[in-house]
Amino acid sequence: MSLPWILFIVLTASGILMAALQLLYASPATDAYKIYANRPRRLPWAKLARNVVPNTILSGLLAVGVTLGLRGLLIREGAGEVALLEAAYEIVATLLLYDFLYYFMHRYLFHEWKLLRAVHVVHHTNKYPTAFESLYVHPLENAMGLGLLMFCLAAVGPVSVPAFAVIFFLYSFLNLVIHSGLDFARPGLRAVGFMARKHARHHSSMRAGNYASITPLPDWLFGTHE
Repeated sequence: MSLPWILFIVLTASGILMAALQLLYASPATDAYKIYANRPRRLPWAKLARNVVPNTILSGLLAVGVTLGLRGLLIREGAGEVALLEAAYEIVATLLLYDFLYYFMHRYLFHEWKLLRAVHVVHHTNKYPTAFESLYVHPLENAMGLGLLMFCLAAVGPVSVPAFAVIFFLYSFLNLVIHSGLDFARPGLRAVGFMARKHARHHSSMRAGNYASITPLPDWLFGTHE
């Protein structure tokens, strides 16, 4: 499958997943799985849309533009059949590198450096986010998060096309799930439910821990797990 098609499929799937998670949260059928069932009144939908819609477009344009513009640095195309172990290494190494670097960026730049703290506080305006509000952020934070992923792809890679497809999907999927407000207490989904609860705790205060977004490893190692 070609790189443009992978980008199109993952971005489309992310939009569908965002809508599905939002509808799940809105449904009374998921009350038993809501992390904050009695959520206080959210920001007005008009205000949310004025931030989320432009950031959704920006994310898509940046993902497509940077990936295609720097494809030679990021992705190894036309390399023939890719060994399963090789692809697995590229996926795990890229996501772990991203997880640790994002932890430090999130903890020290966004929560302790005054300049970027003012940027990150936009995202923390909503203390009880759902999937739609995962992209309620300052555009600079949006760009920095995606830029960090691209840096990690270049540092580990260039990675194979199949590895890139999985990495980009997991990056997009996890960002939506941890902001969903839902605790996925089902076999096979308990790990993502744990990360969703962990991130919900992080949103409760600018002084809360739980800075990592993919695994709890950085928070466990550096004593910020709550």
